[in-house]
Amino acid sequence: MYFKMIVSFLAVTLTVAFAGMLGAPMDVDINDEGVQSALQFAVAEYNRQSNDAFVRQVSEVIKVQRQVVSGLKYIFTVKMGRTNCRKGDAGTLCAIHEDPNVAQVTQCNITVWSQAWLDSIKVVENTCM
Repeated sequence: MYFKMIVSFLAVTLTVAFAGMLGAPMDVDINDEGVQSALQFAVAEYNRQSNDAFVRQVSEVIKVQRQVVSGLKYIFTVKMGRTNCRKGDAGTLCAIHEDPNVAQVTQCNITVWSQAWLDSIKVVENTCM
């Protein structure tokens, strides 16, 4: 009996260790459809709330994680830079400015919380350095 308890405990411990903690952030593929939607939303919100006259875009994705909570949290570490496009230029494809002084690339940690059944999505953290 004691032996069975120890074996069961070790099996559960090893499973959690190899699979990651339940509910903990897990690395995900940037090409995942949900990840792409959350990142687009995050960038749009960043630009909407920014006082800059120019649009910023993601220049590099450093890390993407997803966490199961009451919904899904998408945790992004990205670099964002200023483009040549002014806010309000509808439908324009905007590239990061070539001059590093103008581009002002910054690293950002952005967390998006999505609750699909409530049709709710919001940025809960946005820190750009």
